[in-house]
Order: sequence, then structure tokens, then C-alpha cells
Amino acid sequence: MNSKRTLRALLVAASLAATGALAAELPAGDYARLSSQYAGWAGGKSNADALVGGMRSGSSITLVTTGGGRSVSLAGFTPSAPMSYGQISSALAGARESLSRLGIGNPTAEQIQAALIGGDIEVADGRTRQLAGVLLPRG
Repeated sequence: MNSKRTLRALLVAASLAATGALAAELPAGDYARLSSQYAGWAGGKSNADALVGGMRSGSSITLVTTGGGRSVSLAGFTPSAPMSYGQISSALAGARESLSRLGIGNPTAEQIQAALIGGDIEVADGRTRQLAGVLLPRG
């Protein structure tokens, strides 16, 4: 295994451990399918793994995205409860659709967070829009 693959594997493992979702606890087919399906939208495989693993286990999720190699966007939240793979798929599809309606195809970590749990985001014309979110955070 080359060093990039080794590093990537370590980052994925750390992400899964950080969300409390060990690979052994997750059916590989559903987990891998959802993670792969949303990796491009979520800003990379590690973010998609964090989303799917954290939503599945109901544990803390941390997202990091970069823009143009310079700016970094960091966001975190905790789902209200563990979710089924069907619920995760619906939630991520809903979040992607709500951002897409605002013209956001490659969201930042903060925009993904707002689409999932609610919050304000800035859209391309500089205006602020409030999103209701598709998940309820832990209170």
C-alpha cells in the first residue's frame, strides 16, 4: 500500500473512531454505499464517513472543508439519536436538495451543518438565508 493510501486509511479510521462508529458495527454495503454517494457533495470521503457514521451511531460529527486550498470551514453537531440507513439517506438527500435550491452544489462544512440541523448561511448574492434543517440536534 502506498503512503497516500495508508494515510487515507488512517484518516478514515480516525474519523470513524471519532464518531463512535467502528467499521465492525456497520454493515459494509449500506455504509460504503452512502459514504460513496455523498463524498463529493460532503467535501470528501472523510466528511461523508463522519456524516454516515455519526448519524448511524447518534454521536458527534465533525466536518472540515477547504475552498481553493486556502480557506477552511469547520462545523460540528450531534444528531438527536441513532438513525437507520434509510433515515440517513433521506436526511442527506434533503440537505443536498435544500442547498441545491439555493444554488449551492459544493457546500462548506457550515452549510452542510445548517442544512442538516438548521441555521443561517450566506448565499452567492451575499444575502443570509435561514434553513430549518432536516435533523433535530441533541438539546
